[in-house]
Amino acid sequence: MKSNQLMLKKSKKSMFGNYVFFLILILNSLSADPIRYLDEVFENVTITEDVVYGNAPDLPFIFLFEWNTYDLDLDMDIYEPEGDTETQRPVIIFIHAGAFFSGHNELDDVVALSIAAAKRGYVAVSINYRLGLNILSTYSGERAVYRGVQDASAAVRYLKEFSGEYNIDENNIFVWGSSAGSFIGLHLAYSEDDERPESTYGGGGDPDLGCIDCEGNLYDHDSRPRALVSCWGAIRDLDWIDPENDVPSILFHGTSDLIVPYNSGFPFSLNILLPIVYGSNLIQGRLSELGIENEFHGEEGQPHEYWGTLNGYWFDGPNEYFGQIQSDAFLFLYGQLYNEEISIDHQADWNLVGLPLEVADSLYNNLFPESIDGTLFSFDDGYNLETSLIQGEGYWLRFNDAGSSTIAGTLITELTISLNEGWNLISGISASFNISGIQDPGGIVIPGTVYGFAPSGYSNAEILEPGKGYWVRAYNPGTITLDD
Repeated sequence: MKSNQLMLKKSKKSMFGNYVFFLILILNSLSADPIRYLDEVFENVTITEDVVYGNAPDLPFIFLFEWNTYDLDLDMDIYEPEGDTETQRPVIIFIHAGAFFSGHNELDDVVALSIAAAKRGYVAVSINYRLGLNILSTYSGERAVYRGVQDASAAVRYLKEFSGEYNIDENNIFVWGSSAGSFIGLHLAYSEDDERPESTYGGGGDPDLGCIDCEGNLYDHDSRPRALVSCWGAIRDLDWIDPENDVPSILFHGTSDLIVPYNSGFPFSLNILLPIVYGSNLIQGRLSELGIENEFHGEEGQPHEYWGTLNGYWFDGPNEYFGQIQSDAFLFLYGQLYNEEISIDHQADWNLVGLPLEVADSLYNNLFPESIDGTLFSFDDGYNLETSLIQGEGYWLRFNDAGSSTIAGTLITELTISLNEGWNLISGISASFNISGIQDPGGIVIPGTVYGFAPSGYSNAEILEPGKGYWVRAYNPGTITLDD
């Protein structure tokens, strides 16, 4: 299959994407254990159906003008990994195909993708959105896309509002669209209110549709996705993509797509009154021109929905492309999750270290590859030999030579640490943290007993530096909190 792939184009603000790719290869070679967010690590999925995320005026018949509407509950299905204890989970919102006049959130491909994402540890969400398109009308086409964007925005805002209920990391909400769903994702990522088509302001009895974030619900949150997976989609205007909306995207498109143009043209390949749109090949060019991170997979000779569906239903699939697209997309999103880097200096011989980021693999010899084997020790009323690091705990670790190690992962901005009576080894969050900011409601920390370690020996510490370990003494058992 790879042999007939026309091109794979990448544009990166840094070399981090390649770093993550090779890191994954190394980790997989060292361990057969599956990696969360890349591999299926859960056997079962729980599905909460028909969760209402908003309400909006809809058309009684999809081809009619909008003087006659009714209120429609907008709903979603939420897929979660069964038995998961993680409290900050990234989300993928899946938006179905159907040309804006058919489809729903239980189409074959959407269900398969949602289950695959949840088994990898994501919270997967498949949404229904308002339909209504007259293919003989630019006016109708623009309003149909815009309503879909409003509904997707409402879904994002709902998930952020109730992030605690669903154990969601509201800073990592991704969108994955197919065909019409990709139109919605692209416009949600890259368009602004001041770029609204004139048609969305209404007239002739049709209402003004309002701003992107003004419909569906009243929750006040930014709705731009953290990153985007776009399958055979297009955008109304390439100029809407600008440096301020630097949403990383991975795009898939077949060169023989007759429904959504690979380059530019009319949808459905019909020279009718729908507007000209710009497909994935030109979108990736615009993203690359602006230095916005992107990855493009153009498949030579492949049609629309080439993973084996027709308007979201299995027609000749799932085929080999369905698995390959999943693999590429999940790898790309993984790179977005673990895109922070912290460099930690170490001296020759013994060092006090900690884990300053949330990482996929916490084995010490992967995090600190220059360390000496068998020299990671924690402290719990005595020293214990360890193989992995835990956030908030401090460790002794030995190196032959002075140097530095770079760790990639997700920022930790808040950390609650359990202390025993007496001496404890701890570490901090992802940023330098003044010990005066430690939340100690039980008053368990003995003043003046926070110590760091350097070549010259121990010294009182006023700042907890990321990636370093520290001694602290407590009057009694309890917890302290670091909150940036």
